[in-house]
Amino acid sequence: MENLFTDDRTTDNDSINNWRMREVGVSDLKYLSIDVGGTFTKFALMDEDCNFYGKDKIATRKDTLEEFVGMLEELYRKFEDSVSGIAICAPGMVDSDTGFMYNGGSIFCVKNINLVEILENRCHVPVTVENDARCAALAEVWKGSLGDCRNAIALIIGTAVGGAVIVDRKVLKGKNFMAGEFSYLFTDESRWQERSQLLAENGGVPGLIRRVSKRKRIPEEELTGERIFSLANQGDTITLECLREYCRHLSIQISNYQFVVDPEKIAIGGGISVQPIFLEMIKEELRNLNKVFPYTMPIPDVVTCKYFNDSNLIGALYVHLKAKENTIDVDKVREFMELLKDRREGKYLQKLFEK
Repeated sequence: MENLFTDDRTTDNDSINNWRMREVGVSDLKYLSIDVGGTFTKFALMDEDCNFYGKDKIATRKDTLEEFVGMLEELYRKFEDSVSGIAICAPGMVDSDTGFMYNGGSIFCVKNINLVEILENRCHVPVTVENDARCAALAEVWKGSLGDCRNAIALIIGTAVGGAVIVDRKVLKGKNFMAGEFSYLFTDESRWQERSQLLAENGGVPGLIRRVSKRKRIPEEELTGERIFSLANQGDTITLECLREYCRHLSIQISNYQFVVDPEKIAIGGGISVQPIFLEMIKEELRNLNKVFPYTMPIPDVVTCKYFNDSNLIGALYVHLKAKENTIDVDKVREFMELLKDRREGKYLQKLFEK
């Protein structure tokens, strides 16, 4: 599929102004998918078959609500001649059915707003919004490693630990739209008053960094996930011990999820999941945990997500397409009502069954 954007585009905040679209059929350019993150906002032009026509990112503007909404509108304006809908995923508590965002997670300027309503009034195209971790899970259900599952769990490990519970191929949302928010789980009852004992604090990549930093006496700011795995792959003993402890900590949580939901698979995503040694250790620790039980119990079938950096964009598009399927054609309903009012039932039935 030909890229829409010139290969020499820049990647700073103003790069979008320098893009030049190539000659591509406008009918193929249907949706603007936007993945809002705490630092960067990624976006892509995609069609219904999940083909990418171009993608990039800009720094997330989040100092004020108007600045944030203006950023989203600006992205749309650059492509409005080619876009028939906007699919957004974002952190926080999101009611995807109504477009209402109770909060924006790390986007603190977003609180108790209907983002869909605001953007539809400005852009005049259909807009959808869903939680980012749920979008990552739905991408795997739609076209990824959970494609053959009816019930599954996605665990997205990044700065914190997000995720989603899939039941009958649909995201379990819960009363307060908090189902699958694994970050808020407590991990140590003896220190339950400390925020450090939330899975968000010790289960994300920063939790791994803190472990290695403390044991190897390297300042945290000098460590990254990439550097830690480089040390582990080189056989550094202390780093391997820290990684083993970290994987055991996560495996205990994964084992608990297995017995709560009994899913067919548990898919792990996030940048850390691309590291083979990570998945290997997780599986080893799950086998070790299984030995604790008095009889043989099912061991969670853990796989990596197929889509890494693109999962949120793909999942956001999936949510948008599903919403589109459920949209009532108001004009068609009005036409049907007119036919019934004029007692032209035969014509009504003919229209009803037209392809």
